[in-house]
Amino acid sequence: MSLPSKLPKLLMLAIASLQGLGVYLLYRSFDEGLWPSQSPMWFYPMISLILLLPAGFLLTVERYRVRAALLRVGAYGVVIGLLGAYVGYQAMPFGAVRVDGLSATYAISLGIASFVTLIFVQRQVSDDASGYEPLFIFSWRNLVVGALSLAFLGGAILMYLLWAALFNEIGIGFFKELFRKVWFVTLLGALSFGGGVIVFRGLTDVVDSISRLLSGIIKLLLPFLLVMTAVFLVALPFTGLEILWATNQGTMLLMVLTFILLLCINAVYQTGAAENPYPLWLHHAITGALFTLPIFSALSFYGLYARLDQYAWTVVRYWAVVIWLILCLFSFGYVLAVIKCRAAWPTMMASVNSILGVFVIVVLLLSNSPLLDFRKLSLASQMHRLTSGAVSPEDFDDQYLRNELARPGYLALQELTAQDPVLWARLKDGSDPLGETSGAQPGNLEAGDPSRLVSPPRQKTGALVLAPADLVLPTPVAVAIDALMAVREGASAYVLAVDFDRDAHSEYAVLMFGATGAHQNGSYYFKEESGAWVKRALRLSRSSGALDFDQVQQAQALLEPAELNNLVLGPWVFKPD
Repeated sequence: MSLPSKLPKLLMLAIASLQGLGVYLLYRSFDEGLWPSQSPMWFYPMISLILLLPAGFLLTVERYRVRAALLRVGAYGVVIGLLGAYVGYQAMPFGAVRVDGLSATYAISLGIASFVTLIFVQRQVSDDASGYEPLFIFSWRNLVVGALSLAFLGGAILMYLLWAALFNEIGIGFFKELFRKVWFVTLLGALSFGGGVIVFRGLTDVVDSISRLLSGIIKLLLPFLLVMTAVFLVALPFTGLEILWATNQGTMLLMVLTFILLLCINAVYQTGAAENPYPLWLHHAITGALFTLPIFSALSFYGLYARLDQYAWTVVRYWAVVIWLILCLFSFGYVLAVIKCRAAWPTMMASVNSILGVFVIVVLLLSNSPLLDFRKLSLASQMHRLTSGAVSPEDFDDQYLRNELARPGYLALQELTAQDPVLWARLKDGSDPLGETSGAQPGNLEAGDPSRLVSPPRQKTGALVLAPADLVLPTPVAVAIDALMAVREGASAYVLAVDFDRDAHSEYAVLMFGATGAHQNGSYYFKEESGAWVKRALRLSRSSGALDFDQVQQAQALLEPAELNNLVLGPWVFKPD
């Protein structure tokens, strides 16, 4: 079976261009504080559809199977849209809940589910594909084509940067300025990645050769990995299990080891239909080593259970159990294959992997739906500890509800603070970093002399500090700064009105600081271009020691002449891009 030598290239490039346009429009919505950036129920499904569907279509479409690819990818898009809307609903009300964990788990789970779903879709679209072998082949091809396309994208960007630098040296700065335009970068990125997919999908033999090379490398490593696991199990009775759990990482390491073992076994034995890749004696040794997989699953379960018994359920622990369950099912599936087929166990890998592949898709998609919402389940567990008296209101971890459980945690806190005066008093005392950010109210004075600024009095971390203190921020800039602070737990921001380009119109420099108020972890500036506020990088070009939140407020702000004025704060110099 081979990929078609002729792909609908113009159609694929058009799809890639539309993807770049979609990414650019979403960026502009964030940059200007427009819809759907502040409407999570629309933003989450839109970003999911824009990123996943075009990529899936580019990897699936064949010249004479365009309609089949559109129908199947479109059907999956409906599922993504509904799940994205539900996850977006969990991020509401906008700005009142933290979405770090929500977004991360959604992106990872949906990405893995989409990858596994894609190979099933590709098997259906392909004319000469049936059985398990196409699933294995497409999975490797997708990984290799995706990696090579990303490498091609990186190469295209480096070549353009070289091009721009060469022209800039002879006084033509057009290309350097062009690369600063977001629309150009997104279009270049989308077309480069799409072009890479077109090129590498046509090089079937090359892609398959790379896959065989990687499989060969793993074939050499698998025996050493199995020896390592055997030695580890032999050593455990002498060291005891307590030392394994002492660092709180034992369970994770065991599950990572199990995953690597399963991945290597699949890469080496592939579809199970070919001859054994090892000599008979080594194949028998590997067959016996498969019985270590349930042992690792049992040890992992013990570690998970011990934590659950002590600290109840959280979102992370629910995900740990899901991962454990998937690894456990694969492990026992292979062991049952050995029991049933003995040395011929690889012939059953197709059945085990196909069935469990569908199971993985279903579980990952359901985890982003109301049917298996780990945030609601975690909330129920945490609230049970509170209502049952297992934890007092004074010791209750209300910050976990605030920071990790999104909308369910937000609603629960609203109810708790209305019912429990002890908890309400503690929350009101200032453990709400979002409250400090949203409560900052600038005054009504524009900076009179942008070349010399006055620093306001020092304020505590977690705050928004303006220079001058009564500075008025344009609404899009204020919204963008609030969003920057929201995605960094307990972050502080120091904002100055400056005139980098000497056009008598202020830009706004933003220095971000970590939750502990220690060192700087990001700097930007906002500039108005064509009626819209654009965020750009502000690089620390010279410094003397670490810059922290208290010191920057004490430093006198100056502007150093340059092509774009540099911002000088004591010994620290920031250069605008």
